[in-house]
Amino acid sequence: MTKKLMTIPALAVVISCTLPAQNTTLPPENETGAVTISMDSGVSIGLPAVRAGVAVGNTTALSPNKTVLPTIGFTTSVRAWKYLAPYLDFNVLDTGKATASVGSVTSTAQANTFTFNGGLRLIGRSSRVRPYVQVGGGLLYQRLTGTLSAAGQSASQSVSGSFGDIVYGAGVQLFAGRKWGATVGFDGYHYTSPINGAGGNSGTIRVGLFYQTKTSIQ
Repeated sequence: MTKKLMTIPALAVVISCTLPAQNTTLPPENETGAVTISMDSGVSIGLPAVRAGVAVGNTTALSPNKTVLPTIGFTTSVRAWKYLAPYLDFNVLDTGKATASVGSVTSTAQANTFTFNGGLRLIGRSSRVRPYVQVGGGLLYQRLTGTLSAAGQSASQSVSGSFGDIVYGAGVQLFAGRKWGATVGFDGYHYTSPINGAGGNSGTIRVGLFYQTKTSIQ
């Protein structure tokens, strides 16, 4: 008896298909309504620091006059329409502490100074480099405390006040990422009342960082 062996070749089925590449690029956002928050530091030029003075007989002592002061500030803006962004700005100016003495008589003065301003900013859109100009107004507030010490005794007095200002400025936002970057700017201030030792004007140069909630940058 003869046996026949049958070999069935294995069948190999190869199925291939090409999937479209996945697009990982985020679509551009409409920046209308985007909120930008920034924090910066800089120097104020023209606004005087606090000064202390004391006079005893024919002798008078007066602390140095300083008009270059460190500052720190916070700004928030909302893009209302294309190039238009209303903004609010708060700054702390280091008007400092001063001392003057004649013999055993010492005068000490300390001032806390703040500015509150708001206005409109015209700023570029879409690109990573966005220049801007702005104009607004608000007020400068200052609280001054003075102390006079002599013969182991001292007396102190505090006063505060504010006056209006008009502010104008320009600068540029530089995007390092999609929603954050650095800002550099200059603000000029014109005060409604003259400032002792500085007239009615001052300026601030500032450098800082910002974050924006929505962006059209890819």
